[in-house]
Amino acid sequence: MDFSYHYTEGQQQFRQQVTEWLSDVTSDDQTTPEKFRKRLGEKGWLAATDSPDMGGAGLTPDHNVVILEEFNRLGLLFLLEDEAATLRSAVLQWGDENQNDDLVRPIAQGMIAVWKQVVAGSDFLDPDSVGVTATPDGDGYILNGHASFSGPGDRPSRIWAIALIEPESNYAPAPVSLLVSPDLGGLSISTPRNLVPGTVHNVAFDDVWVPRFDLLGAEGDGAAVITGRIQIDPRADLPTLLESETDALLEYTRTTQSCGEPLSAEPIHQQLLVEAYITSRVMRLLRMRAAWLHETDQGEGHSNSLGQPRISLAFTRCSTPLILDPQPADASTASNAGSFRTATPAPLEVSTLRASPTASAWELARLKGIGRLNQTTMQAAKIRYSS
Repeated sequence: MDFSYHYTEGQQQFRQQVTEWLSDVTSDDQTTPEKFRKRLGEKGWLAATDSPDMGGAGLTPDHNVVILEEFNRLGLLFLLEDEAATLRSAVLQWGDENQNDDLVRPIAQGMIAVWKQVVAGSDFLDPDSVGVTATPDGDGYILNGHASFSGPGDRPSRIWAIALIEPESNYAPAPVSLLVSPDLGGLSISTPRNLVPGTVHNVAFDDVWVPRFDLLGAEGDGAAVITGRIQIDPRADLPTLLESETDALLEYTRTTQSCGEPLSAEPIHQQLLVEAYITSRVMRLLRMRAAWLHETDQGEGHSNSLGQPRISLAFTRCSTPLILDPQPADASTASNAGSFRTATPAPLEVSTLRASPTASAWELARLKGIGRLNQTTMQAAKIRYSS
């Protein structure tokens, strides 16, 4: 039985077109994040399978698989899973006719920048993490409090917030999802300096009146609205963060020497590397299984839950010993080292298999000093960090 996904001739031809286009655009030093998004929007690739009326390209799912894989290869997959893309998906599910008209097509065209409130929990809402209250007031709500938001740029087109309506009795507060204009009175924005600039912002609400027609979903649905996720076609070959990190680790130990021998020649290291390699291959098999189940309409693969115990074990056993190895003894080996840090790394979040929009595999590799990047990938990363 063959579980592999086989590309058609049409997909391979389309891949060549996508690769050449991305290479041309990302190699242009004049390309800014805003221009890049708009050019993607002009191609319809931010919503590839949607109709042109919705801002998409009207492509087939097979074409979309190619786009996903090529975006992921350059570390640009976040553009299809970022705050704007997530809001577009939520509007399609929860929005009214006016919200669909105002947002669905413009977001797909790369015209709208969105900041989304950062809340604790990926599948549920922790009320203590919200930080914003909403008081009903006629045809709107009065917002008070402050919260952190993620999103590109210095100023968004929409601030996607969640607030809690305090009940008059002992009932639980009702969460509401609101699309707030940054131009409203009483709203202030500050962006702290971070390693990745422009990704986290602080927004304070001081008696900010938001009209009720900016409510996305019904009162009480706010948690379900804001914690929704983008569904990526499982047939796309998107290496998980674990797989990418493992490949970089194996390359590092092969090309870095200590006392005249590669790090991979040390018996204890070999055992740890074998454990990491097996785990990464298991994750690849789980991805293939999920894709096959999806393709044959037999359900979902649940690769996340199946693979999570192995991921945690592998990172616990493999990350610290190898990263703590001595630096190369001479300059010739240092050039191939990939400069692994000699200090104990911070705990690595592995609750998601694929990198999140604000923490791509490229970012983690860059901060840890591992991996090799070609010129196209470097330019794509510049676009990522500037956004």
